Amino acid sequence: MTIATVMTLVFGSLIAFVAAIYCFRPEMIVRQTETRRRPPVLLHFALPIELQDRRLTAQQVRSTGLGLFLLSAWFLLVAITFM
Repeated sequence: MTIATVMTLVFGSLIAFVAAIYCFRPEMIVRQTETRRRPPVLLHFALPIELQDRRLTAQQVRSTGLGLFLLSAWFLLVAITFM
């Protein structure tokens, strides 16, 4: 049970790290999508992002980051509860 708790903490922390990038630096991700033909690696992490008119907006990235923060909070709460 301890291994599952540690893995849940690590996974929740990883999701929180990516969510922080999505929420606080959405312009960086939008700029990367405009300069490349294929989406950057960070976009592969969040599958629900759909391009509108073949463009990505900062609002889409930021709202996906908020959803990832909620997901990471759930994982962290579960890990803390099992401690």
